[in-house]
Amino acid sequence: MHNSLSRALRCAVTLTLAAASAVALAEPARAMNYSAPAPTTWTFTDSAAPTTRSVEPTGDAPVGSTVDSDGVTHTRRAYYTFDITPFRGQVVHAADLWTRETRVADCGTAAPVEVWRTGPVTAKSTWSKPPQDLELVARRNLGLGTICPRAILGAEAGAAVTAALARNEKTITFGLRLAAGTETDPEAARSFEPLNLSMSTNYAPTVSNLRLTRPDRPCGTPDRHPTAGGLTYFTASAADKDPVYLPTTAFELWPVDRPEERTRFAQRDGADPVVSTDLRTHADGTVLAWSAQARDNHDEGEWGPTCYLTVDNTAPATAPAIIPRKYNKPEYPGTGGPGVAGTFILDARGDTDTVGFEYTEQQSPSFGSVDANRPGGRARITVTPSRWGSDQLQVRAVDRAGNRGPWQTYDFYVRDTAPSIEVDVAGVGRPSTIKLFSQVGRVTSFGYSIDGGPETRVPATDRHGSGPVVFASSGYREITSRSYVGTKMIGTDTKQIYVDDAPAVASAEFLFPAEPVVGDRGTFTFKPRTTGVVAYLYDFGDGDRKRVEAAADGTATLEWTAGNPGYHFMTAVSVTADGTESAAWFDQFRVIDTHPAVWSDAGSCCPNTDGVGRPVTVNMNSELAGVTGFVYSYDGGAEQTVSEGQNSRVKVTPTHAGDSPFTARAVRADGTLSPPTTITIKITDAPLVTHAGPYGADGVVGRKSVLTFEPATPNVASYQYYWGYYPESPVTVDAGADGSATVEWTPEYADHATLSVVALAADGGESDVRRINISAYDQGAEYSGTWDDSTPRGGVGVPGRVGFSGLRAGLHDATVKYLWRVNDGPVHELARDKEALVTEAPYTPERTGENVVSVQRQFTDGLLSPVLEYRFLVGTRPLVQSPDYPAGDWQGGPGVPGTFLFSGGRPGIVAFEYRIAEESSGDQVAQGTAPADPSGAAAVTFTPADAIRYTLTVTGRTAEDAPTEEQTYSFGVATS
Repeated sequence: MHNSLSRALRCAVTLTLAAASAVALAEPARAMNYSAPAPTTWTFTDSAAPTTRSVEPTGDAPVGSTVDSDGVTHTRRAYYTFDITPFRGQVVHAADLWTRETRVADCGTAAPVEVWRTGPVTAKSTWSKPPQDLELVARRNLGLGTICPRAILGAEAGAAVTAALARNEKTITFGLRLAAGTETDPEAARSFEPLNLSMSTNYAPTVSNLRLTRPDRPCGTPDRHPTAGGLTYFTASAADKDPVYLPTTAFELWPVDRPEERTRFAQRDGADPVVSTDLRTHADGTVLAWSAQARDNHDEGEWGPTCYLTVDNTAPATAPAIIPRKYNKPEYPGTGGPGVAGTFILDARGDTDTVGFEYTEQQSPSFGSVDANRPGGRARITVTPSRWGSDQLQVRAVDRAGNRGPWQTYDFYVRDTAPSIEVDVAGVGRPSTIKLFSQVGRVTSFGYSIDGGPETRVPATDRHGSGPVVFASSGYREITSRSYVGTKMIGTDTKQIYVDDAPAVASAEFLFPAEPVVGDRGTFTFKPRTTGVVAYLYDFGDGDRKRVEAAADGTATLEWTAGNPGYHFMTAVSVTADGTESAAWFDQFRVIDTHPAVWSDAGSCCPNTDGVGRPVTVNMNSELAGVTGFVYSYDGGAEQTVSEGQNSRVKVTPTHAGDSPFTARAVRADGTLSPPTTITIKITDAPLVTHAGPYGADGVVGRKSVLTFEPATPNVASYQYYWGYYPESPVTVDAGADGSATVEWTPEYADHATLSVVALAADGGESDVRRINISAYDQGAEYSGTWDDSTPRGGVGVPGRVGFSGLRAGLHDATVKYLWRVNDGPVHELARDKEALVTEAPYTPERTGENVVSVQRQFTDGLLSPVLEYRFLVGTRPLVQSPDYPAGDWQGGPGVPGTFLFSGGRPGIVAFEYRIAEESSGDQVAQGTAPADPSGAAAVTFTPADAIRYTLTVTGRTAEDAPTEEQTYSFGVATS
């Protein structure tokens, strides 16, 4: 396809998509802006009418020369003006001009068409005074050798539009003409549809308000700027006039005297991104410059202003003093009270490096900060405890750079002065009662309010008080209570309750703790918990809703007789005269059956082991009061007694296959009997099947096992057996004189299989199918441990564990011991752990990379399994230990030094690099290099400042500077 045609078709597609997106404005699919502005005006000029104006003509645009019937030659050119003011401030990615031929004089004539940028079309534009030619935008060859007619003319004018916008021009005009030398040839003349302009533009995002945060500090200037240190947070406000995507903001930082070290340290999406970097890599006093730039999916915006800071990584050395005004007692009974504000003075003790304080109260999840009245001065804060008991205030000093000193802790005890709240909720619209009680003997009154409403005051008598309240609607309510001594509030508390209008239902005979029995009679009493109740609707979980009318006081009584045993789920609602139903009350109760429950294990799965001559267990249960046991009979036999209480169990032995009745009655202490329960015990006539392997009921691959079939009925002549549930390839074996048979088999592979066996009588009759599950296990041993063959773990000298078990956990009890070795090392014997499925032993790797562990096991008969090999990968992580701060534990305390021991990882370690950071914030608090002794071990001492968790990261290095993998070690510092 010709390049110009290809370009024009692409432009046409672009225009179509832009038009579609203009209709579906809600589609947030692209950040690029697609538009197709129509010409604001157009004209064509005619050489045969050099002074005639033809602005905004109708129809297509004629280009080239034609000869009319009078023999007059008309040479024409077309001009189109477009408004480009909507694209100001945008980046132009494409400005595609395109049109299509509508009439061609001769497709066999070459017609080079030119697109010019010209001056604007005006009302005075004529052939004699045409728009001024400014630059040739494109030339395209149409006619001979191209699609003709209806060819598409396309041109890219992005550079021209971008330049016009840069010149702050409001419009841009393009002219169409035939090239000189062809323009006067009537065979090359043609007409075009109106010229189209398809625009692809994008607003580049902007950044503003660059600043430091946590705490907030300004951008700064070279002469006046903030200080910062440690983990420092940077932010800026990013904006994009295209609303589809939030921009991504990049942040860069560099020493002002070394701009070549400019480094991008972070980038993040969002309108107000916050990023951080650790300034401890720069020396105190270093002046750093930084800036930010926003970008979207298409363009980068301008860099924001350059900001400045001076590095200060040194935290205030002096812990602040905490001076209480009210809460000055550390032990019971304490001072103040819940809801009582107390003032604390925070004093920097003259350390002028301190300009503010951060603080937190144990009872509150909030974290506060306050400025000092001057460097090294004081600040005042107010703390309001929410509950009585032990409390704690922690404070630390903050300098101008945001560096934080060690926490200073102050313990105090909050007195129990808040009144307790109890509410007797009577429902909606009915009088409820609020009861208040205080531990303070001198309390004179109480106050309470509902959902922040006005307070109601009631007197206190002997530390108690009460008051009425009427709840107007259902829902959760928050009650705030206060204790007063005179006019002074000494404590407050809040309690949330739920109010609804569901009726109250009571029954001494049926609801808990009653234990009703079938046939018991009693009543249910309904009481209203709203006003205007005329009736109640109730059901017992069967969907059969019934109505009981209420008396004048709104109560009602229902008489009821327990008919069916089991659980009953009762619901009830009250009904007013207009038919309004309340919320539902519901409860459940259980009615005890007078008949005992009886069940047996005959026919239970899987597998079914019952049969003639095999005892069947029968369970009997009765919840009647005073049951001492049961009388029972089986298969028409004599009645027998068992005296094991309400839950009794007996065994009966079937003498024939088929159905046999079992009847039981509960016996009470007074000798009376319950009604009987009879069940049918069905005994299969399937043969009895047992399996014996070399070490018990399981088979062993490659070892002989024996199957024994025994008859459940007389006259068994043979047995038919097959593996699985369907007799695709059954095997028949004759029965011996006693009706039994044995079969030997040797498992070929480990499996869990089902064996089906049928007994065949001499007369051709078949028994039921007996199915048993047989497991066959491999003789080999399986490895599991610290290391595997997928990911390198640990390192040389870093201890771990190897573990061994039977393949698929089989033949566990038949195993006596495991014999194992790693690589070419010695063979170790490991007695089986009788208390665990996996028997483990400690092991410390001696080389990195791939290792091979070989293992076999010895069985109880002295035979050994085949040797199996397993591969595992050892990494290069060093071992980190600490007797003072064990990994994962909370030990020691702030200011308590701890020793950390490094070793292993790989051979030839000469030093260990380490760094310690606060686990929650990531702030690095220590780093260094510890030389290793000749054994490859090293030790460092670290004294934590705060009672928090820390992460220690260690990397070993050899003399050749080859690093190990990083090892991380997490530990907690306990509160001292």
